[in-house]
Amino acid sequence: MKLSIVERQPVHVAYLRYTGPYGEPLARFWRGTAAPWLADHGLVDCPRYGVVLDDARRTPPENCRYDACVELPPGLSLPDAPETTIAGGRYAVTHFKGTGAEIAAAWDEFNRECLRVHRLDASRLPFEHYPRGAPYDARRGAFSCELCQPVTS
Repeated sequence: MKLSIVERQPVHVAYLRYTGPYGEPLARFWRGTAAPWLADHGLVDCPRYGVVLDDARRTPPENCRYDACVELPPGLSLPDAPETTIAGGRYAVTHFKGTGAEIAAAWDEFNRECLRVHRLDASRLPFEHYPRGAPYDARRGAFSCELCQPVTS
């Protein structure tokens, strides 16, 4: 697995909270709830983020939380969604291409590699970064993103 270290700037986002099992149910949330919300607000082409709030190995699937986020253009605020800032700083980053059913295994492998060579920064949350123009294959349910894990060294 190819891993790089990048310095990311803080990002102001609006988000919709999902609670439930990760994997395909979360992919359905993106397709059925988040994507129409983004389209309604003209934000489909903005960078998106998926912030994992709970570790599925320690949290019952029905209680796992995840924030589907969109980077807000300067000066824009959405009346129907809470806002937050995704922290900047040093992140280990790798590229993922696959389906919602495959991303958990990619996160596991990525986290093992991060722990092998870096110290994780528990004061910040890991996230998925879907840059502007990130591909999505609706037929296969496949997508591309960057997995980002905060590190101190």
